[in-house]
Amino acid sequence: MSKKFYPKRISFFRDYQGYTGGHQKVHDYIEHTLSASVIEVDLYLSAKSRTRPDLFSNFSPSVYQSIYDPTKAELVFLAGMDWHSYLPFYDEAQSRINLIQHVRHADPSQPLFEFLQYPATRICVSEAVRQAILPYANGRCITIKMGHVIPKLKRKKCYDLYILANKRPALGQRLFEWAQKQNWKVKLHASNVAPLDVYQAMASSRISLPLPNKTEGFYLPGIEAMSLSDWAVVPDCVANREYESIWANITLCEPDFESCCHAITKAAQRVGSPLLQLNKWIGKQKAYSYSLAKERAHYLNVLKGARETNSR
Repeated sequence: MSKKFYPKRISFFRDYQGYTGGHQKVHDYIEHTLSASVIEVDLYLSAKSRTRPDLFSNFSPSVYQSIYDPTKAELVFLAGMDWHSYLPFYDEAQSRINLIQHVRHADPSQPLFEFLQYPATRICVSEAVRQAILPYANGRCITIKMGHVIPKLKRKKCYDLYILANKRPALGQRLFEWAQKQNWKVKLHASNVAPLDVYQAMASSRISLPLPNKTEGFYLPGIEAMSLSDWAVVPDCVANREYESIWANITLCEPDFESCCHAITKAAQRVGSPLLQLNKWIGKQKAYSYSLAKERAHYLNVLKGARETNSR
């Protein structure tokens, strides 16, 4: 059995138009890579966001490229639409890792789908994502449990309900008006805000209602709400079923107005239950199980085998 080694050089590409959770996760994987001090990193940034502009600016040691050139790397790390920039340089002998962060990669109507034909080791952020792409992906597909850091904030609960509606602002506004009619103290974020603002709002609220898209690859606000609020109500987006539990302080519901109202009302009753502290403890344990250290260890192990053939 041959001994496996890290690639000597890995190329990354980011079109950083604006801060998103997807960019944050690529940032985490660059940091994971740099933690193996024997690996050199090339990073090309095609843009710089006004929100969190320093996200990709403080890596050391790494080489920032003024022109994208992945040809000197043994392995190319790709996520999302990075493939468009990489394909003109495509080299069959080069290894590739493809980070898959959403089930929509498996939708033939999406531009992301076409990239599944190219051989790569695909890292999926949830088992729901892996199962979605498995029939179409050329190469190994593995799930690495999402790693995340949730701050341990303690705030006085001054809101009955917090609604994070940056992905569904119209529904969020409607639910905000409904909750006000119940004489609840409500806080609404209907556009993108800094992560710290979200954390503080969750920590200050008895119930948090983050509204995902219809489908997600992994929905971080769900576990953040479990950790920081008394109760989390989260519409079903497929991937959040991974952390649902009848014992934890979370309720999944259908992604419509009436279902959300019903789930919020039920959650308000659960917040007054003598079992709340147990539910919160279980929820926090589940939330904190999504560890960056575990994600890093799994990824570094994958890197050692990534130079082997990516194709089936």
